[in-house]
Amino acid sequence: MTGVVCVLGCRPGSAALARRVRAARDVFVARQASLVVACGGRDWNGRVEADELARMLEDGGVPPEAILRERASLDTHGNATHAARLLSARGIDEVVVVTCSWHLPRATKLFQRTGLRVVEGVGAPPPAPTLLSRAWWTARERVSLWKDSSR
Repeated sequence: MTGVVCVLGCRPGSAALARRVRAARDVFVARQASLVVACGGRDWNGRVEADELARMLEDGGVPPEAILRERASLDTHGNATHAARLLSARGIDEVVVVTCSWHLPRATKLFQRTGLRVVEGVGAPPPAPTLLSRAWWTARERVSLWKDSSR
């Protein structure tokens, strides 16, 4: 069983972050994982994504010693690159990636491009996305995929 879960950050206090944390905690427990990588270095008014993820994971019952904070990234590409670097130093090359469902395909590709083997992707779905929300996410991911391909 893969013992590492990588959860991607977003705006602290958002419902999306809460959904990602719940999904990551559930995967951590179900897989009896040994480590959760809390990804995200973006600072939102004094609250860094990885720190918020770690706090919420601890509040959800994940032991603090099982949480590794990746605080260098500012986007999904960085999440994958910096997480891979941290894990490579520990001899780890398999992960479960957790993010929002609409973001999962691109996130999985980026993690795989770093050489990590993504054994499972877990997408936390929004409760009732509107047509406008779905259109925005699709457009955002297409533009981001194009941007990622030029790196």
